[in-house]
Amino acid sequence: MTYRIAAILAVLALVGASCGDSSSSELETTTLTAGALPLVDFAPLFYADTQGYFADEGLDVTVEVVQGGPVAAQLLLAGDIQVSFNNWLSVSAAIANGAPLVVVANGTYLGDGQGGVFVNPDSTVQSLADLDGKTVATNTIGNVGDITVEALVADEGLDINIQYVEVSFPEIIPAIQSGAVDAGFLTEPFTTFGRLGGLRSVADPYTGSAENLPIAGYVSTKDFAESNPNSIAAFRRAIEKATKELAADEDLVRSFIPQYSSVSEEAAAALVLPEYQDTLRNLDLQRAADLMFQLGYLDSELDMSQYVING
Repeated sequence: MTYRIAAILAVLALVGASCGDSSSSELETTTLTAGALPLVDFAPLFYADTQGYFADEGLDVTVEVVQGGPVAAQLLLAGDIQVSFNNWLSVSAAIANGAPLVVVANGTYLGDGQGGVFVNPDSTVQSLADLDGKTVATNTIGNVGDITVEALVADEGLDINIQYVEVSFPEIIPAIQSGAVDAGFLTEPFTTFGRLGGLRSVADPYTGSAENLPIAGYVSTKDFAESNPNSIAAFRRAIEKATKELAADEDLVRSFIPQYSSVSEEAAAALVLPEYQDTLRNLDLQRAADLMFQLGYLDSELDMSQYVING
């Protein structure tokens, strides 16, 4: 597997579907390009590669780093990538807007303390309410950061107006420290980087309505998944095998993260890990779509079971 890492932001792309026993079926294509972000959620993708699980399935997978869920969806629709790790919030919004995306495998639930809104230690911002009129950096607007923050605003019954600014994850901490923004949304491993760098968290958007929210997994386009069912199934088998192994061994996850990322062993030991999921349930996806509707990001309710390839 070859890694094409462009602009250090990312979301991931790859996919698995139409399970059944297709291990002996001929693959329609043996090469896939997947989008990814430099986050701990993507450990199973890289682990499947290093352990040869993709190769065992006859696949040659290239990972391309992208900026966020909305960008990954655009690349999928353009045919630049074939599968992608994406968050269910962005996927719900894209599908509601007519994007022909399908879900092929599960990924992670949000972990307690995995995310946060951070400020400089001497900032006058002490709580979520103090962010009224302030600038908050997030990797992409209409994504996990601003949506979960807005969910927390609604949970607390606040009437505030936050100004979101798009900044790539690796640049958010420097932007906070320099005063370019008042605050920034971080998720692991950047949450740990922020804490080690002396930043202070004023809100945890992964609580309230978003607590333990099923947050991300693997998607593809409907056309590609239907035209390449055996290749998608092969990817899914490899990624679910890797996910199952990592989910069962926290020490393995922490020791593996520094092998595919710039996270040090010290930082990896301090990371708040997500909950890795190796099974795909419609209810998981539905919870994210329902939250989007409740917050007004979707004009109408969305039945996510129509967009799941769960053979």
